[in-house]
Amino acid sequence: MPEPQKIVPPAEEKPLPLFRQDLRLFPGPTDPDGSPTYSLFDPVRAQYFRITWTEYQVMTALAPRITISQLITAIESRSTLKVTKEEIMRFFEDAAANNLLAIFQGSDKITDKAEKQKSGFFVWLLYHYLYFRVPVINPDKFLGKTIKYVMPLVSPVAIYLYCIIFVLGLFELITGFDEFLHTFPYFFTLVGGIAYALGITCVKIIHEFAHAYTAKYYKLYVPTMGVAFIVFWPVLYTDVTDGWKIAKRSKRIAISFAGIGAELTIAGMSTLGWALTSPGMLQSVFFIISSATWISTLAVNMNPALRFDGYYILCDLWGIDNLQSRAFATTRWKMRKWLLGIDVEPPEENLSTGRVYGMMVYTFYTWIYRLFLYTAIAILVYNMFTKALGIFLFILEIGVFILWPLLWEAQQISRLRGVLTFNRRSVTTLTVLILLFLWAVIPLPHRESFPAITIPNADASQAVYVPYPSKVKAIYVQRGDLVHKGQPIVQLASPELETQIVQSQLEKASAEREIVIASQSEKLRPQIGEKVASVNALAEKIGGLQKLNQELTILAEISGMVYTWDESVKVGQAVGRDQILGKIADLANLQILVFVPETNLSDIYEGQPVVFRRRGDLAKFSGRIVKINLLRTQTLTHPQLASINHGDLPVANQPQQQPGEKKQEELKLVESYYTAYVELDKPHADLKLEEVGEADVRGPWRSMAMTLWRKLHSLFWREGSI
Repeated sequence: MPEPQKIVPPAEEKPLPLFRQDLRLFPGPTDPDGSPTYSLFDPVRAQYFRITWTEYQVMTALAPRITISQLITAIESRSTLKVTKEEIMRFFEDAAANNLLAIFQGSDKITDKAEKQKSGFFVWLLYHYLYFRVPVINPDKFLGKTIKYVMPLVSPVAIYLYCIIFVLGLFELITGFDEFLHTFPYFFTLVGGIAYALGITCVKIIHEFAHAYTAKYYKLYVPTMGVAFIVFWPVLYTDVTDGWKIAKRSKRIAISFAGIGAELTIAGMSTLGWALTSPGMLQSVFFIISSATWISTLAVNMNPALRFDGYYILCDLWGIDNLQSRAFATTRWKMRKWLLGIDVEPPEENLSTGRVYGMMVYTFYTWIYRLFLYTAIAILVYNMFTKALGIFLFILEIGVFILWPLLWEAQQISRLRGVLTFNRRSVTTLTVLILLFLWAVIPLPHRESFPAITIPNADASQAVYVPYPSKVKAIYVQRGDLVHKGQPIVQLASPELETQIVQSQLEKASAEREIVIASQSEKLRPQIGEKVASVNALAEKIGGLQKLNQELTILAEISGMVYTWDESVKVGQAVGRDQILGKIADLANLQILVFVPETNLSDIYEGQPVVFRRRGDLAKFSGRIVKINLLRTQTLTHPQLASINHGDLPVANQPQQQPGEKKQEELKLVESYYTAYVELDKPHADLKLEEVGEADVRGPWRSMAMTLWRKLHSLFWREGSI
């Protein structure tokens, strides 16, 4: 908000306008300094305005055709209050802006004002799709007729009983918190989601009726109950605006706390029920109600950053109505003074040092919370809609709710340029902003770091796989053994293959006998050529089968270590074709496998120097890129790098099951990564296999702004094409 400007009344004073006759005044709560306040009710808009003791004196002393000077004289004659002309003019300007004055406005002026306030459908949707209300019922008569049946539920005995149950339930929650958390995954299903929705709905109905009955107990009018939509998610609400009529803040706190109290009572009861019942339907019901209630109460209703119950409770406990707008204004005033040296009057009087810093703490907490909230909403929109529209709405959310307020603040500061001077604070702030801007836009050399892991050199490694469906006859090694080239690793046997060899040998022997017989008979001699061809084919087949049978004795093709072995494979067990039994590698000759994000693929090239930093001790090993795989990596075969194992690569579990095989979990990369292979400059004895670290490369000269633009551009085109 712009700082209030000094208003100079004209030399010839004109009569002041009167306030509208339909406005109503009610005593309000006392300010922390002891001065009384009043609530001004506008029945046309059903809206309340808090006015101070000074403003109340102005309204009650106002008479037809009275001037400012006459009004000041009237106020001073009836009280010890000293009022300035500027304060009166400012009060009337605020009243005129809120249409509280009985001023005749011509049709042209009304039409012009309406046009300025009118917004198109797009602008309306932008501001209202996040939150809008739909009134459903007018419960006032129903509340009046049924409140006598509800009163026993809030008797002193009942409240004591609720407190005991709540404490017991809270104790059970604390002692069984791990078990309580582990129950959550069982409800992440469609049926579980429906059950949760029903549980939250029932609890929220009780919550809203607690507000409504408490307001009715204090003789207030409850005009509507309905459904509010937050990002199209329905929540119930109750209109208890008439609580502004109540002068005692303790009663207003009771109305605001009624819903929270009801939910905490339900949470305690249901948590105690969950702890005392056996697994089954009843315990599931108790869990749904208790978990939904604890989450909605602690994370939403009691959060003062949101305009729900916790916010209004804090307002009354602190004695500050309209806390959010006043705290924001005070924080902006203080920050302008600290950062720019703008020394103007504070936005309100009687601001103690403690109150100023308290408001600032609340403001920063709310701003930070809103930043995370709007970002979460933007991500929710991104996932709810198509990818291209989701990205567009994400950018729109950030622009409207983060960048727009910053631009608005810059505009307000520009209006204060009359009091903005070059001083130590403004020069320091300007210097920091310029340096940050230059750091963002000036191209600078930089280093890129990518997730990496040590792997065997492809030229010095061997995968021990099954060449033919067979059974394990003998295993000669185990994981960690050192083997030499030509050493037997595993002996396989295939009865089917042996049967084929014996059968082929018998067929060959039979064909050879037929050749001998045919050579002794003039009648059969023409068939000798065909028989010889058959013998040769069988001999070739037998040779191939015997060679395949020899391959069932798997030998080490290199000298190295058996660094991987399937411990589940036992002697006598059947194994399938191409099944990997283990892996052998020369661990003195390792490579580095680097995972490069798609946005950085153009930053690397073959022959580029790379420094591998091992995680833990941060030891460094130099090398060069020898190969870049230009095909996108779909799955991750190194679980050490997976996000679910605290690695740097985001993955999702995807069940994979081949016919006849045991179900396995495949790690699917959820972002685009490409792999590069790094050859080390020299062998390192202290570098072990599958050690995780970071691969550092020197990137091109590029500004931070360009880097951000490239990432956003890549994200938009990649996701927009899905």
